[in-house]
Amino acid sequence: MTFSRWQNLIGAVCLSVALAAAPSALAQSSGAQVVVQGAQQSNAARLVFPLPRTVGYSINKQGTELTISFEADVELDFSAILATPLRQATNPRVGKQAGRTIVTLDVPQDAGPRDFWSGQYLVIDIYSTSAARVQSAANMAPAPAENTGDTETAEPLQENEDGTAASDASGDTGVQANDPEPQSQTDGSPANADGQVQQPLPEEPVVQANAFSGIDIQGVTAFSPDDKVVPVSVSEVEAGIQLRFPWPEEVASAAFERGGYLWLVFDQPYKFDPSGLRAGQGIIKDRIRAVELQDNSDALVMRLGLKNGQSVVVERDVNDWLISLKDTPTKPRFPLEPTRQAEGVQGQQIFVPATDIGRKIDVEDPAVGDFLVVLPMLGEGRGMAQEYSYASSQLLETAQGVVVMPKSDFVDVERFRDGIAIRSAGNNILSATKLSRDTGLSQAARDEQFSRLIDFDAWRIGEPWEYRKIKSRLFYELSLQPLTDRNAARWKLARFYIAHGRASEAIGVLERMLDEDPLLAQNSEYLAVRGVANFKQGRLEAASSDLSNKGLEAEQDAELWRVLVAEALGQYDAALEHYRRGKDVMGTYDDFDRAEIQLAVVRAALELDNLELALRELDLLNGLNLNDEQLAESVFQSARIAARQGQMDAALAQFDDLTNVPYRWIAARARYAQTTQNLKNGDITQEQAIDQLERLRFAWRGARFEAQLLDDLADLYFDTKQYELGLEVLRQGVSYFPDLARDRQMISRSAAMFRELFLEGKADVLTPISAISLYYKFRDLTPLGAEGDLMIRRLADRLVSVDLLDRAAELLEYQVRVRTEGAGRALIAANLAKIYILNEQPNKALEIMRATREPRLPEDIDATRRHVETRALIELGRYEEAEVLLEGDRSREAEQLKADIYWGSKAWSKASATIRQLLGDGWRRNEALDPLERLNLIRLTIALTFMEDRAGLIEMRRRYGSQMRVGDFANAFDLLTNDQELSGRELGAIAGQIASVEKLQSFMRDYRSDFSGR
Repeated sequence: MTFSRWQNLIGAVCLSVALAAAPSALAQSSGAQVVVQGAQQSNAARLVFPLPRTVGYSINKQGTELTISFEADVELDFSAILATPLRQATNPRVGKQAGRTIVTLDVPQDAGPRDFWSGQYLVIDIYSTSAARVQSAANMAPAPAENTGDTETAEPLQENEDGTAASDASGDTGVQANDPEPQSQTDGSPANADGQVQQPLPEEPVVQANAFSGIDIQGVTAFSPDDKVVPVSVSEVEAGIQLRFPWPEEVASAAFERGGYLWLVFDQPYKFDPSGLRAGQGIIKDRIRAVELQDNSDALVMRLGLKNGQSVVVERDVNDWLISLKDTPTKPRFPLEPTRQAEGVQGQQIFVPATDIGRKIDVEDPAVGDFLVVLPMLGEGRGMAQEYSYASSQLLETAQGVVVMPKSDFVDVERFRDGIAIRSAGNNILSATKLSRDTGLSQAARDEQFSRLIDFDAWRIGEPWEYRKIKSRLFYELSLQPLTDRNAARWKLARFYIAHGRASEAIGVLERMLDEDPLLAQNSEYLAVRGVANFKQGRLEAASSDLSNKGLEAEQDAELWRVLVAEALGQYDAALEHYRRGKDVMGTYDDFDRAEIQLAVVRAALELDNLELALRELDLLNGLNLNDEQLAESVFQSARIAARQGQMDAALAQFDDLTNVPYRWIAARARYAQTTQNLKNGDITQEQAIDQLERLRFAWRGARFEAQLLDDLADLYFDTKQYELGLEVLRQGVSYFPDLARDRQMISRSAAMFRELFLEGKADVLTPISAISLYYKFRDLTPLGAEGDLMIRRLADRLVSVDLLDRAAELLEYQVRVRTEGAGRALIAANLAKIYILNEQPNKALEIMRATREPRLPEDIDATRRHVETRALIELGRYEEAEVLLEGDRSREAEQLKADIYWGSKAWSKASATIRQLLGDGWRRNEALDPLERLNLIRLTIALTFMEDRAGLIEMRRRYGSQMRVGDFANAFDLLTNDQELSGRELGAIAGQIASVEKLQSFMRDYRSDFSGR
């Protein structure tokens, strides 16, 4: 990296000025005069009062006078101001009043003061654009032939860390507090006093009112419709202009001023469309003089040459970044403040707490060659409100983001989830941000043009047969290290393990390293090695997380390992994209690793039906020295391609040859491909395919292969109506491979089949016992809501239809207890009560009805529940309670229940009246009687008989004699209504006959009908 020669010189100047200014504050405490210092900017004058923070003050401006009132008796010395007059603050006067010190200054009419504390310094800036314009016009006067010393040159206001101004080369003294105001420089000096290099600015011409000149735009490259391009638009805002960059995605940004230029850095490498700047030249010509784009492969970097006296505000609107150039002073809305952390073994560390940090971008200042590390931010207004200078680096003042300027080659900048760490070390020791790629043991020649991130050949250190000897040597080296500094030796050992295929041992060593140095969790090289170890150990998610670290984005061979991980995870598009990015370094890999990567690419390409890529990669394998397993897989993939191309004979022949190879995973996949192809060709039946696939489940277990087997088996079981087995294999898939099951939608497929079985009638082919058994085994698939309730009710209906009343009751009990509430629960409870009554359990019916009472039910549900509860009371012989429950109910159902109550309680007169009402006048039309009407009629005749109402019996015979000649109760009706008087024995026999069938033909028939056809 390149560093400016000015850095050490500028640092020395800053230090000397800070030491010279320090006695001022000390003098104040001893009663000595307080020297007021000042400095001139292009659009502001700065006054600095070295006072304790305990001194209160107020500022008031009236017309052209500015008054500063201090709540203390202070002796102020304005000699420095009088020696070098300021344009915006002249003629200082000091007065005393009631223990206060009052300072009065003459200022321009448009002057605006701004004040703030910086350490033990009160800083007051007085801004005036009119005074600045006067001076600007003066600067345009032709320069004399030689310097007479009469020309006054305005120096930019520079400051040290403690708020005092730095001295320039001529010894002039000024003071400046920490302020984010844009600094300008017109004297051509190479650097300011705090180390920030100032780019000399050209003199600003006097622009006539109607004049027009375009801005200079450099570095813009042509772009095609396929390129990612970000445009810009320009608009006027209050006291300035605004540049809007409408990004199509979330992008982090940084903005800072340096040497008269505003740097804008966005952490995505889009191309830039400057047409918006050209279209808005009329707006920006007074503010921006030039635009320069820097070539950067990781980001969009541009520099805007600003005209003097502007401040920068950075805002965000969704994905758009808004850069405002304003005349008013600004500060970042959310200023970032660095902290110095204990040095320890890691060397000096500065930490900047922050979140949502973008990619780390390296840039070089073309003016002086300084190397800058830029860290853009996603959140708006997050910048450094002032510059911070340390022995190892400088943190520049920014409007957005963090910018680090290292001062040595041993400075590392790392971003973390919660902030940015800047570390330095005196030598190239092992640290959390610097891990050596050298093994330290092998001195084999290396390719000087490319340093491999993952280099198994170098890490093996010697021949395979020397493994034990070299491992012992590494352990010996480890034992010689101090207990607190063994990570360098562990680093060699971990890579040695992984190079010899011992991933678990390597992971153990890497975890031990992390225990000693937790910051390694953010180190890109450490994460790369751990990611490879995790992959080889089968920890695919962990490997993916490690290898996705932002610090590895520029590592091409890390992309190749991402290929292997993404393919193993089934992320085939991502695998091919990683291969596209990293394939240019494939030539640096040995044949084994290269073949593994290319075979992974072939597998991914085939999954995406990209036969062209798969064939090309297989062809490239021909030039490699493959081991037997890789050769067998290449034949297998070739057979798959042949099958896709319709060359079935060749494909089946290759699959058959591979079924007996010693590599079980290849043999199992070959038999699977053979079976599925034979089934597709109709050479085997579905039952034969099921048998062969079931055998394959024990040939190779785990991962995507077994998930695919279970998936295919489920389809075959469903097609052959073996629903229980199909649901069982899907359940196993969800249990064994939850992530893969989600990709294959196994849960949703199980739920869909369960729905087809119990809602759409597929379970009707099963016996009721089989259906209820299947339901209970997979009851967790019952859908929520109305569909699930309907499913349970339909199954209960089917059970009732075959008199499996206990099982039906269990289903509805579960529904009442767990699934429903409110009106729905009340209705289902009524149905459950009906089942209890059918099962001759009226007590349970009454209990469930009373336990599920709800206020304000719909009328139909309330009536249904009332009638069911009445029926339960009737069955219990509690006639009076039942009659009370029906008071006010005039429905036909209630009238029938009343007839049952009166019949059961032998209230013959009431029974007779109620039944007559139920029968109505249908007899006039000689209408046929339904079974319930026949039962009611025979009950009526018996009641009349007990009442000895012969006239009534004769009337019943006259009305219904023709309808009752045949059918149920015909003989009983004839005996009861003829002129012959019946004995008590004959009457009892008739009553017994009726009692044996009355339930079946009365409410029980109705209740059973309620559980059918729904």
